[in-house]
Amino acid sequence: MGSVKNLNRQNLVTKANQTVQTYRNPIYLAKKYKEMIDSGEVKNQSELAKLKSISRARVTQILNLLKLDPLIIQELEKLGEQLDSRIITERMLRSHVNKSLQKN
Repeated sequence: MGSVKNLNRQNLVTKANQTVQTYRNPIYLAKKYKEMIDSGEVKNQSELAKLKSISRARVTQILNLLKLDPLIIQELEKLGEQLDSRIITERMLRSHVNKSLQKN
């Protein structure tokens, strides 16, 4: 259960006596959250928020990344699931989500 809770938090990886911080690509995180809801692993966003110890609003913000233009999502996926630094975050993408929602 502890490893599931830390999916959205930064990870520490030890390599040759060095601690290297890695970060999760927010698109992969959003897809994982959606998969957990769709598969029934959690009933809804509220239950997911409790499981992850984050707010329901935060879950919504992360899931809203899936409303980005598909081409943007594809490009972000090319970065891979684990990132060495916070080159892209949900907060950085939030304004783009809002623009995508306004187009529809």
